[in-house]
Amino acid sequence: MLSGTHADELTIGVSFSIPPYVIQENNTGLELELLNMALADAGHRVNITYLPLARTFHELREGKLDGIINVHEGMVDKVFYSDVAIVFQNCAISLAKNQLKIDSIRDLKDKRIVAFQRASVLLGPEFSQVVTANDEYSEVARQLLQVYMLMKDRVDAVVMDRHIFNYYRRQALLQNALNATELQQSLVYHEIFPPTEYRFAFQSERIRDDFNRGLKQLKADGRWQQLHEKYQDDMPLVSNPTRPYDAAPLSLLPKPMEQEVTPASDNPQSQPGAAIPPSEPEPE
Repeated sequence: MLSGTHADELTIGVSFSIPPYVIQENNTGLELELLNMALADAGHRVNITYLPLARTFHELREGKLDGIINVHEGMVDKVFYSDVAIVFQNCAISLAKNQLKIDSIRDLKDKRIVAFQRASVLLGPEFSQVVTANDEYSEVARQLLQVYMLMKDRVDAVVMDRHIFNYYRRQALLQNALNATELQQSLVYHEIFPPTEYRFAFQSERIRDDFNRGLKQLKADGRWQQLHEKYQDDMPLVSNPTRPYDAAPLSLLPKPMEQEVTPASDNPQSQPGAAIPPSEPEPE
């Protein structure tokens, strides 16, 4: 039943599995827990439906979904947008031992860079111009490969969201792709891209308001901070894992040994720094 009937059973469309924000394999992740917790405060229950991106927009318009996650205000007409629910922070990430100077997008022009798929389109015109002229730039679909290449020192930097990077850094260890020593190398997060804010969109103004109230309550009572700590960067790097990641709660694993540094960025521009597509595709 849709939210217009005042039911508390909501169907929310999700387009991407983006660990640790959305982990489709076990239907969890930072964003899904945030969504469930905020709406549960008003008595609502959430059913997640995974669909291609274009279909989420189409079915939201058609009233077949109560809401969708990860949108910018104005992407879909005649829906109600929440307050900012999540912020993605794409970075250029390098090994501290290499002491690279990356204070702006322009500093990537002469470096070995590997980015996530379609980054040259999604990260703005300046980035596109710089990497198009760089013969040592490449993109990969499997983000675990980005982590592997950086930690093996086969590239100078990777471009991706910092939390996604750290999720796959732990995955690389648990899948025996890299050892603990390699993965515990100190890192530098060069924040040369602006953060990207995402909202959730709902069919019902009432449900949107309930979500916003729940979101504010989560921040007020400390559950917001606890949830972010559960998925934060200083979670587990362990050697000789005895079970796969999905069966091992991250909060039970020890912190990594490195001290990671985030230098200030001198890049004032506001090009999109999306870890997912910032614009609506054509409906399928």
